[in-house]
Amino acid sequence: MQTATTEPSPALRSIDLALERARTELPALAPLLAAFGPLFAVRARLRESAPGWKGKLPVVDADRFCQGAFILADSGFKDMSAQLLGAAKELLPVMAVSFPALAAEISALALALESGALKPKQLAAAAFGGTAEVPGVSAETLRFAAAELTRPFIERQAADLLPLVKDLPWRQPTCPVCGGAPNMSVLRKSGDDDAFIKSHGGRRFLRCSCCASEWTHKRVSCPSCGCEEPDELVVLRDPARPFERADACTRCKAFVLCLDSGELVDVPDAEVAALTMLPLEIQARGQGYVPMALHPWSGL
Repeated sequence: MQTATTEPSPALRSIDLALERARTELPALAPLLAAFGPLFAVRARLRESAPGWKGKLPVVDADRFCQGAFILADSGFKDMSAQLLGAAKELLPVMAVSFPALAAEISALALALESGALKPKQLAAAAFGGTAEVPGVSAETLRFAAAELTRPFIERQAADLLPLVKDLPWRQPTCPVCGGAPNMSVLRKSGDDDAFIKSHGGRRFLRCSCCASEWTHKRVSCPSCGCEEPDELVVLRDPARPFERADACTRCKAFVLCLDSGELVDVPDAEVAALTMLPLEIQARGQGYVPMALHPWSGL
């Protein structure tokens, strides 16, 4: 009798392929790839099985949206606390192995959830800046774990909301769904000739650090302050990896990582791509630039 095997989803295959390529090309990053790779995979599985936005979708006021009011400006994501206990059973053991320095704190957090000392709603609130005290767990570790546990559900809900505004113009540097700042951008080839979003070979998509939504933004500009002066826009890159860069601004001292996918045959998973650009992030920080938003590994 043969046992049926389940094929990995396209998202999981993309993560696996990107990690395999990164391990070969960037052996110096092997410890980080080994730590975050399993985390990316579990989050992807949780996102695929997440319920998404429940109930009636928000009604978008087109005029207000076009003036800069993001979809969830007057509310927030749906409560995902009911899913967090199940997610914690899958994700926390992986985090304890991936981050051995945090293993004791992760175990204490899991125990607090299992015993009821920490309520799922408190955990969800901690991901959005709320406070909770868990014996043996620092505030930083609690925020890190809470953000990772809620992220799959936030991203799944955002995927349901973003189509509501697909035909409306959005000129803001922050997310049209949740108002989050971008921590990455991607350049993609397109036939769209709109001068606002295209210049010299591709559309620029900013990627939200909170919900992973993507939206188009003017390519030759600083998303942080809007500067368009070429002399004040700096591109940092490694000649050996020309498809990776950090776009920085000398006026406001902000930067955002960028994957130029126009000439890539296989476009890597966005999170793995951002992780492989850690040397550029370190270079930009060393030159006095500040990221528009952090990645999960930035605080580690």
